[in-house]
Amino acid sequence: MTKLVNYLIGALLISAIGCSSPSKSNESSSTTSNEKEVQSEAKYSYDPNGTVVSFTAFKTTDKVGVGGKFLKFDVTPKTAEVSNAIDILPGLTFSIPVNSVETNDVGRNAKIVEHFFGTLLNNETIKGEVKSVSNGKATVSLTMNDITKDVELVAKADKNVVVLKGSIDMATWNGLDAINALNKICYDLHKGADGQSKLWSDVELFVKAKLAQ
Repeated sequence: MTKLVNYLIGALLISAIGCSSPSKSNESSSTTSNEKEVQSEAKYSYDPNGTVVSFTAFKTTDKVGVGGKFLKFDVTPKTAEVSNAIDILPGLTFSIPVNSVETNDVGRNAKIVEHFFGTLLNNETIKGEVKSVSNGKATVSLTMNDITKDVELVAKADKNVVVLKGSIDMATWNGLDAINALNKICYDLHKGADGQSKLWSDVELFVKAKLAQ
């Protein structure tokens, strides 16, 4: 009789241990699933402090680059928060005061504002909107000199960093008079080894935005 009781107790213990193991596994699986769900729900939002709007213009017949940036810009995303960083772009509008241009040369800054932008119509701001993003390209409407034209820029995103880059030609916005006006006032500074003075009409754009998480 005693052996029978001991056998029954042992069987119950084995059964209890056997039932408890799957419970721990399910708990672990549930925890992992919850962690993945939290990670997939990460949200990004636009942060002006993490954004740089820069450009490169070109002078001399050798096409020497002169870099600059805008210190001020007003950006309004269509969507406040996104799960994928690239989705902050469609519908985003922006306005850039031209007097915030910075080329690390005070005199050059003043000449750009007065003689380049000053030659354009409605010249206080550059305005635009990201109309669409598809297959690594962004269609951006850009308004300068009272003219609005679409340009195509490369659009990339890596985690919470978004980059727009490409080239525009000021001739598209009837801006050659502005190019010539700036080149005239900076004539000697735009001379290369061949003695010719030139300011190119194409300008490279580069925008990098680190979104807040």
